Amino acid sequence: IVPDDSAGVPLQQTPAGRLLRQVSTLFGQKLAIDAVLALLKHPLTATGAADRGPHLKTTRDLELKLRARGPAFPAAEDLLAWAGAIGTPEAQAWANWLAKVLGLLGTTGERPLSAWIDTHLAAVSLIAQGPGGDVAASELWRREGGQETRRVMEGMRAEADAAGDYSAARYGELVSSLLASGTARAQHVAHPTIAIWGTLEARVQGAVLVILGGLNEGSW
Repeated sequence: IVPDDSAGVPLQQTPAGRLLRQVSTLFGQKLAIDAVLALLKHPLTATGAADRGPHLKTTRDLELKLRARGPAFPAAEDLLAWAGAIGTPEAQAWANWLAKVLGLLGTTGERPLSAWIDTHLAAVSLIAQGPGGDVAASELWRREGGQETRRVMEGMRAEADAAGDYSAARYGELVSSLLASGTARAQHVAHPTIAIWGTLEARVQGAVLVILGGLNEGSW
């Protein structure tokens, strides 16, 4: 049973919000195996491809290789060498795509906020489109919270010229803060007679059955 939650979903917990926040914290870092695999396994990754199955299979094959033989911090050259050993055009194309993603994530230094936003959105779009895919066909901005997340990023870009320069760490903190303050209404069809209300709604509306949650010394 899915209730109508008037509070919505925190933007940073939606698929698009999680991906943008995840990517924003990786700039300028030396990525460990777990960080690379977390990006590859995100539900929005490679959704712009006609078939996501080959991406998931290649991700599994790469994980088995990395877990067994490393390296602990896979770089673009390691991925290209691994794909070259496999010897198929599909593996090579997939490794080239991931190498481009890692190249964008390697961006560091003090940069204007607008430059960080452009690099950030380019990396997220490349991740969502997948090898040989199209970002317009991906689910990046379509899934729950996608449009609201895009609105937050466009609003930040509109004010970027007055923001000055940012380091990679400060930019990640800024994105996380903005996404944490936003909410998105769930897009699923809720049950018509079950709802989650806030304190004001509970005061001004009536219901057949009301369940009080988190009641503590008169405060909700």
